Amino acid sequence: MNCPGSTNTAAAAPESGTVTLTVAGWSSTPAEDALVQQNLHNFEALHPNIKINWSPIPGDYPTKMRANVASNTVPDAFYLQPSMSSEYISSGKLLNLSPYMARDKVNASDYYPALLNPFVCNNGQVYGLPKDWNSLGVFYNKQMFQTAGVPVPSANWTWSDLQNDAQKLTKNPGSPNSVYGVVLSADLSRWGAFLLESGGAVLNKDGTQAMFNSPAGMKALQYYDSFFKNNTGALPTTVGAPWSGDAFGKQRAAMVIEGGWLIPYMASTNPNVQYGIAPLPMSPDGKRANLTFTNAWSAYSGTKHPEAAWELIKYMTGSTVQESQLNAGFALPTLKSLANAPYFTSHPEFKVLFDAAPYSFADYYGSQDTTIHTDLGNAIDAVLLNKQDPQSALNDAATKINSALQG
Repeated sequence: MNCPGSTNTAAAAPESGTVTLTVAGWSSTPAEDALVQQNLHNFEALHPNIKINWSPIPGDYPTKMRANVASNTVPDAFYLQPSMSSEYISSGKLLNLSPYMARDKVNASDYYPALLNPFVCNNGQVYGLPKDWNSLGVFYNKQMFQTAGVPVPSANWTWSDLQNDAQKLTKNPGSPNSVYGVVLSADLSRWGAFLLESGGAVLNKDGTQAMFNSPAGMKALQYYDSFFKNNTGALPTTVGAPWSGDAFGKQRAAMVIEGGWLIPYMASTNPNVQYGIAPLPMSPDGKRANLTFTNAWSAYSGTKHPEAAWELIKYMTGSTVQESQLNAGFALPTLKSLANAPYFTSHPEFKVLFDAAPYSFADYYGSQDTTIHTDLGNAIDAVLLNKQDPQSALNDAATKINSALQG
């Protein structure tokens, strides 16, 4: 993505006296919100001269933050979504963290590239540090597998294994008490992993043209649609669920493809369902791929307290806070150094999600990210509902997306 026309090139010196930082993010579950506030209190204890005014933003976070930018009422430090980063970085709204990282020996290589890249501009300047992340896995109902006499997925299972298992696990498709082998959403944020595994890409390398309507894209969408053609897969709405996780919790799906966010959801809504997590199956030629979902801590370029804002970012993305989030089961750590954290030993299935990092790619596609997700989601939906064939749907989406990219 484009770098700003001008930015800070040096780290600011510490201030004397007491500093108050206004800090913003979004609310999550009560338990996760409490952990964020506890970590902010811990930061204050370690930095007696810095006070934190935590002001979570309810509702549509990107839209409300854009309004804050327009009115120059931007928090000193805040959460940054990948979909916000291109606009904020190129327009010079963010503090360049690279001078601070160099001074304090925080290395970009400490983080997995797929997690850091959404917050780095073309010349390598870093404008956000990823605070946590998730990848995709196949969540499977252990009892359903046992009852059907189907072995649980292995670490090296394949596309055809998923198809075969889904067929054996589907019960009474089309009826009020149906259970489908797999429930899938019409979403680039799920299908995209199969596109990558088939050797395809959403865009070309410089992000200027759609590439998903290729033979690889066709192969991936035909595979995804095969579950619907065979009546072994369904959309969440088919079983009266608003999303795949709900279908899984209500045991209308033997398998779903979701991320670590499903773990606390299941613990709070369906704690008696026994499940495992398998890696995404490998493509027929043995290729592995996955998608990453992450957010960063960033600072406003106009903050009056850049050094204090950096200290907060450094702490909130450091190993102490990230391990506390991991131990609570909320999210995966972005630091490579936590790959062997004790939590993973006692929760090996959560480690399945973490181990996808080296072969994962950010579910983020530049300045037209929202358009790309919307248009491709509509294309996938049209195919799964048998309203369009895969090639026509992908070609139509490519035309729309290319128009947006060139506009």
